[in-house]
Amino acid sequence: MTQEPGVGPMGGLPLEATDFVGRGGELGALEAALGQSRLVTVTGPGGVGKTRLALRAARRFRDTHGHGAFWVELSALTDPALLPHTVASALGLAQGDAVSALDAVVRRLQTGNSLLVLDTCEHLVDACAELAQALLRHAGGVTVLATSRQSLNVSGEYVFSVGPLPVQADGGDAVELFVSRAQAAVPGLVVDEEVRELATRLCRSLDGMPLAIELAAVRLRALPLSVLIEHFANGVPLLARLRGGTPRHETLRAAIDWSFGLCTQAEQVLWERLSVFSGPFDFEAAQYVCAGGILDPAELVESLAGLVDKSVLIRDGEWYRMLDMIREYGAELARSAGTTDTLREGHGVYYTELARIFDRDFDSAGQLARFTTLRHQDGQLRRALENALDAGRYQQAALLARSLWMYWFISGRATEGRYWCYRVAEHLAPGTSERAWVLSTNAYLAASQADAASYGMAEEAMAIATAVDDPALTGRAHQVMHISAATVGKVQEAYAAAERGTAILRAAADLSSAVTLEAQQGFIEVAVGDARKALETMERNLRRLDEHGLEPGWLHATTLYVQSLARYELAEYPGATTAAVTALRLGTRMGDVLGAACNLENLAWIATRTGRHESAAWLLGAADTQWNRLGGRLIGNPVMEQRHQEIERELRGSLTDERFEARWHEGATHPLAAVIERASAGGGAIAELPAGKRQKPLTPREREVAQLVAQGLSNREIAEHLVLSKRTIDVHVEHILAKLGVGSRQDIAARLEDTDGS
Repeated sequence: MTQEPGVGPMGGLPLEATDFVGRGGELGALEAALGQSRLVTVTGPGGVGKTRLALRAARRFRDTHGHGAFWVELSALTDPALLPHTVASALGLAQGDAVSALDAVVRRLQTGNSLLVLDTCEHLVDACAELAQALLRHAGGVTVLATSRQSLNVSGEYVFSVGPLPVQADGGDAVELFVSRAQAAVPGLVVDEEVRELATRLCRSLDGMPLAIELAAVRLRALPLSVLIEHFANGVPLLARLRGGTPRHETLRAAIDWSFGLCTQAEQVLWERLSVFSGPFDFEAAQYVCAGGILDPAELVESLAGLVDKSVLIRDGEWYRMLDMIREYGAELARSAGTTDTLREGHGVYYTELARIFDRDFDSAGQLARFTTLRHQDGQLRRALENALDAGRYQQAALLARSLWMYWFISGRATEGRYWCYRVAEHLAPGTSERAWVLSTNAYLAASQADAASYGMAEEAMAIATAVDDPALTGRAHQVMHISAATVGKVQEAYAAAERGTAILRAAADLSSAVTLEAQQGFIEVAVGDARKALETMERNLRRLDEHGLEPGWLHATTLYVQSLARYELAEYPGATTAAVTALRLGTRMGDVLGAACNLENLAWIATRTGRHESAAWLLGAADTQWNRLGGRLIGNPVMEQRHQEIERELRGSLTDERFEARWHEGATHPLAAVIERASAGGGAIAELPAGKRQKPLTPREREVAQLVAQGLSNREIAEHLVLSKRTIDVHVEHILAKLGVGSRQDIAARLEDTDGS
């Protein structure tokens, strides 16, 4: 299935960019190990092919058993404390209440059978071991597959050691890998007996190390094979050997030295500078951080293309990345040149500005595109915060943290955001505006989790804002005080903060904060029984957004949600349904898990009041799936929870428990995209008919895509096969899942057989 931005790779595995060559016996043995043990760690030196073997095994495990498979790339993660958050994100889990990320991961994996792959664990061994132990104890259906240069040393762990590819007199896997990559590098290359003999000599000199072999194969674009062997036999100059490295490590280092030596001077400089990035980065980031000196704009473009051509950089659409060993090599160069601190500072400036623009222009056109850009670069944001704190650039860290407040809130990362706010606030002097901004961010996120700790932080932020006389800060402090006071039951104080804060924010022309604050206030008004006033406020909000010409986005979504609640309370059910469905579609585009849960819950209530009880049970199930991703229902709001219980009792009474559970389960197991599609049909009505009779016919293109999905192809592979964009395929798959009424890609094949036979 495909995901909306911010929702996470639900069951997805990375695309294999090249053919998988050799290791047939090891692959079979690894599959057998996964059938015997719930924790398997693939160990071996860097560059030996652990990740490729694990990826192929995970894909076969998923396809053979029909289980979900989740891939978590850890090379960009430096803080062990964030491991559970990173895994939660990969599972598509938001952090909507105070439940720990580890608990959320365990809860998600407790039901069903799935495979969790933790790739590149060696720098986080203790944290990965703790996570694995927790999953083994409390999530009986999950199998953990890890890759690491050392074992996790956990009871019950099956350690699967991987060595270099064999080099035999007549070839072997190492030679087959070289031939495969050489033919890709030099189309039309004739591989005769002489070439195989030379390739065998080269692979033997490279000790059969896959990464070294792949780097060597790329060199055939510039040099004949005989010359490559001669150069290597004569000893490629090594910049430095890995400290304490094995001969195999030294061989790999020699191969990377070799690649480095064949780069132009500008490419070498760019290689060094790009090592500052953790995970994917785009051209704009590379240009900002790396330009300067011999890398003028034109040279930077040429050098970037050159590094891609030499397989130093991997390009995936608009994103670039480096393999770990390649990045580590560049980082060592930067340390030797004394440029590490400068590169990290530039990296921090770029990502702080990216976040600041997202925050500043939240009520401007392009909101979704800016959100998606941030969402793709979580690793860079974490690295920027970590680097700023390590270097003592506390004001930069504070600016970055405060700028990410809405990003963390919307993407369901409140717990991670609070973690960073606590760390940053430790270094900010009492009474400073920087501290007040960070406290406000922390308090807002805490209140979104119904945590009473938000009130104390909001009080301190308000006191500082009053003392420094900063209108923007004062407006934010009132906004945060409003939601924090409401969290601890101080309704009158919340009302006063809303009235004062709205006036300040309007005067400061801070449209997004003013609209958000009034939506917060409207929610409270509905909860205390003043739905008519809330409706008037939301209609005023929508007029204001229209007057500013703002494209429909998250601000519209949050306003429409409160409007829908108000109309529900006033028994204006058609209007309530339209508002909720529109809010659901707008918010989900930005991965707003909380918004999805709230609107689906409201649609279930509306369906109950309009006599569509089976629809209501279906929608409650769909809503509960989203609440579970957040860690708790209705943000702990006692009034709303009471209404939920009343609705559920009414539905169970009218449907019987058995029928309620069946419809609830059907809704709970539908992918979110399919839920939205069906909730939108007919104004949010879910027809009271068996699934087969509700099915809509597939278009010819959708059927073509569905057949390829049934064959096991990923969306990216289908896009390449049909010469279409991946996003186009994503949309087709969403529609296929919705029309067939199925919850996973694995179900598509069976449903196609049903429809073909009908």
